[in-house]
Amino acid sequence: AWRIFRSLFRDPPYAGQAIAVVIAIVVGLSCYGIWQHHVFYAEQAEWYLNLRNELDQVLASRDAAHFNRLNEITRQFQERDIPVSGAGRILWENRLLNSSEPFATFSLANTLAGILAAGLVLLFGQVFTAPDQQQKNSRLRTLTLTIEMFLIAYCLILTKSRSAWLGTAVGLSILFLRRIRLPSVKYTIQRFIGGGFIAATVVVIAIVVGGIDKEVILESPRSLQFRLFYWVGTAKLLRNFPLTGAGPGNFRQVYLQYKSDETSEEIRDPHNFVLDAWSSSGMIGLAGLLLITGWILWQLLRDNVKRPAEEIGNVTRRPPPGDRPLQTVTAGILGGFLLQIAWNWLNGSDEWTTEPTRLLLLGGLLLAFLRGGFAFTPVDSAACLAAVSAVMVNLMAASGFEIPTVMLTVLVCLAAAVGGNGGQTPFAWRHWNLVGAGLCLMLGCVVVKFGLMPVTLAAYHVRAGNMLVTGPQNTPKAVEQFQDAAHADPQSVTPRQRLVEVLAYPLSEAVFLRATSREREGFDEADRRLADEALDACERLIVADRRNSFSYGLRAEVRWNAAIVKADKQLQNLAIQDLKTAVQLYPSSTAAWYNLAQRLAATTINDQDEAKKAARRALQLDELNHAWGHSDRFLADEQRKQIERMAGL
Repeated sequence: AWRIFRSLFRDPPYAGQAIAVVIAIVVGLSCYGIWQHHVFYAEQAEWYLNLRNELDQVLASRDAAHFNRLNEITRQFQERDIPVSGAGRILWENRLLNSSEPFATFSLANTLAGILAAGLVLLFGQVFTAPDQQQKNSRLRTLTLTIEMFLIAYCLILTKSRSAWLGTAVGLSILFLRRIRLPSVKYTIQRFIGGGFIAATVVVIAIVVGGIDKEVILESPRSLQFRLFYWVGTAKLLRNFPLTGAGPGNFRQVYLQYKSDETSEEIRDPHNFVLDAWSSSGMIGLAGLLLITGWILWQLLRDNVKRPAEEIGNVTRRPPPGDRPLQTVTAGILGGFLLQIAWNWLNGSDEWTTEPTRLLLLGGLLLAFLRGGFAFTPVDSAACLAAVSAVMVNLMAASGFEIPTVMLTVLVCLAAAVGGNGGQTPFAWRHWNLVGAGLCLMLGCVVVKFGLMPVTLAAYHVRAGNMLVTGPQNTPKAVEQFQDAAHADPQSVTPRQRLVEVLAYPLSEAVFLRATSREREGFDEADRRLADEALDACERLIVADRRNSFSYGLRAEVRWNAAIVKADKQLQNLAIQDLKTAVQLYPSSTAAWYNLAQRLAATTINDQDEAKKAARRALQLDELNHAWGHSDRFLADEQRKQIERMAGL
């Protein structure tokens, strides 16, 4: 991507088109995010509460006639990745019912906020790069520009991302300090005053509609406190793995061993781009990040003192692009949307037909049309550097460093900032560029064949298995789907985990029925075959991911039930060893310590001291969770009474 952008942006008009695309996409994300804040959350909450109440009624009823409805509701929840029970359900409900922060097409509001910060700074930079041209704007174009600024700023405030607000302030400050030395100081100050007025208006509106309240301010120290806990835990991880880090995609499993007791979130990254690069790629990734950052800063600042006014003059002397760039950008954006729709359709998703509101993402393209050629005004290196600074300041306390959209935005801005002289590329360079393009195409085909296709096929089988698992008659078919998924993607943990879960449930059900039913005596051959099959699935899961505490907890449950089915004392001891491994890998898990204490208390008298220690640790963690308000981690009242008896209290 960096090579392509550097080649394209040798001529400033092409860089201007790329910046126009970024701004149009950011405005579209703002439109979609504002709709989410004002409409989506209310509609989704109403739909969820109605279905949740119906599900609770069906579960409370013992009428067999309600069984089909139970499966239907469960299927709807699974299609939307909504947890039906447990801590996941509490977290999901809290996010839906107690939050209103827009996230657009991302998973987190902080990620959206970082992109919005970059877009807003770029829009300001575009206005202040060419003051002579902007003064010739018609009233319609000026109004359109104001609307774009308002939409981005308003959505940015609705995200409640303090790190993105700080990043925006840093980016605009860099822009102002670079512009204050130019001949058009008066124009710059006037425009910044106008931008400040727009920002003040947006803040007032956000306060009126509830987008900003006292909770945003009161939660700031607490949010920073949790960030510090994340960083301290990551620092402990890096002290033990300074060269390799946790490895790409493995941060969560390794981090849980060092997670602070005061936190509850099982984060996927350390919420800091430096720590993220180090923990994901080790010293190689950290060195690469530092080298690239240093080289870019050297390129941008080496003759910064001598040429800012000359650079702005060169940009402003270029006439605004005509209709052809507008057509090119329109075709590019629409083509990208159509490719996304086609890809989702091929993967069995109908989100674009069931959610027509996603067309709001094209709102930025409409406003770019209204601005005409002025939407493609090239920006100078100061504006691009300011936009990158806004993103990186946000990433100092937020996740998203590994998200492709974030990185592509940063690379576009950096390539446009470094720019070029607008000259022709030498013939030899073009020859090597052609060779490089051919190699990239070949590598792309390899990635699609051996990377993307297996992952896509495995995801398809997992979705099919999840759909089948809700019905008891379809369990064997669901097992086949998960096995096919594991075969399609041998590196994926998800299908192996789902396979163990599907096999563990009937095994635990058989043990429960044997313990509560007087009619059933002993276990039959089918139960023993099920136990063997579940044990084999557990072994394959552990081999695929040896650092996941949840995998060991799942195998402990299967081994414990298999020990009852087979009357095997050795399996019972192995189950306890798995639980001890689980608490070693996740020492701040209340559930893991509770399960360990429960199993130790159920064994011989020699383990009672260990059971008491585990019970007291579980109580200590539960008290911390109550003190910090982590409701999703609370022990149930019955569990707490049971654990207090184990601890001898």
